[in-house]
Amino acid sequence: MFQITAPQSSEDWQAYYQLRWQVLRAPWDQPRGSEQDDLEQEAEHRYIKNNEGQVLGVARLHFNNQQQAQVRYMAVDEAHRGHHLGSRLLHELEKIAWTQKAEELVLFARERALAFYERHGYQMIEKAHLSYGDVQHWKMVKQRPSEPGWFRHPQWTQVLQDTWRESIPISDAMGIKVESYTDWQFSTRADLKANLNLHNSMFAGSVYSMATLTGWGATYLALKELALEGNIVLADANIQYLKPLTTAPSATVTLADCSGELNALNEEGKAKYRVPVNVYDGDVLVAKFEGLFVVLK
Repeated sequence: MFQITAPQSSEDWQAYYQLRWQVLRAPWDQPRGSEQDDLEQEAEHRYIKNNEGQVLGVARLHFNNQQQAQVRYMAVDEAHRGHHLGSRLLHELEKIAWTQKAEELVLFARERALAFYERHGYQMIEKAHLSYGDVQHWKMVKQRPSEPGWFRHPQWTQVLQDTWRESIPISDAMGIKVESYTDWQFSTRADLKANLNLHNSMFAGSVYSMATLTGWGATYLALKELALEGNIVLADANIQYLKPLTTAPSATVTLADCSGELNALNEEGKAKYRVPVNVYDGDVLVAKFEGLFVVLK
């Protein structure tokens, strides 16, 4: 998976600004340099590169005041759209803003991007400026959420968290919480201190339980996306323990890696969904789990 980083070298910055100009300015015959403004030095910059070093997406965050941050210059290379790169960049900028105690995020979206930002929790406030004579922008705002990591459909993840707490009390004792839900992944975290064994590492059973609940949660959210409901049970699973977990437990499902035909629930009253889950200690992969979940109507 491509990583989001900040430009460092002069070559990084050149490639970063090149894509920004190429996507946001060149189609309207604007000169090089028009893709920058006087806030570049004090802003947070992020980009995504592929394994060959090609910059695929860029974005910037700056603060208008202590309470309000602004997203600007979001751009993704045309050949690489449809892979959630914009969502990942936006998510990263939001984490920076919420961590620095911003109360709201503001941006000025082009008309073709309105649906994208609305899907990520931004509300249209008013028609804003017109650029180059034909590019209408709209002011959009997102208020600081109660759980900053709950990025997509926070009402669903709230119900999921409540369901775990009320129906599976051990999950609460283990400190298992939803960490994030985005277009491309679902992740959880756990309280290490509540799951330590005599070797000061996480119990293997706790690792398994966290992976199971993460896979169950990903199945629940997949059903919600399809407006389906059913009882979810774990039918089969396997796990590989690669390393001891001693610092920061988390588990992640890459949604594109899940497989199964959940729509079969309507016709057959039953559906199967296979969910791979990676368990991490910080950034280090420590276990690989795969669960087969059955949904009963």
